[in-house]
Amino acid sequence: MFPIKTFVSERRAATLLQQVRWRDGVCCPHCRSESVIWYGSYRVFQRYRCKNYDRTFNDQTGTVFEQSSVELRK
Repeated sequence: MFPIKTFVSERRAATLLQQVRWRDGVCCPHCRSESVIWYGSYRVFQRYRCKNYDRTFNDQTGTVFEQSSVELRK
């Protein structure tokens, strides 16, 4: 369990999601390739581009938070 002070901002919640999700390294959620590059950002989330699949994704892609309009910190 994380202390409630961790989620005082959306950026901190996004950083925590990034650390938990990619603890073994970033990989494409579509093709599972590890050949990805940083590709800017979308709001508070880091975007990536898969070199093999040639599509972009962010830290929320493929999670329950992907289509959610509720903020991560909530």
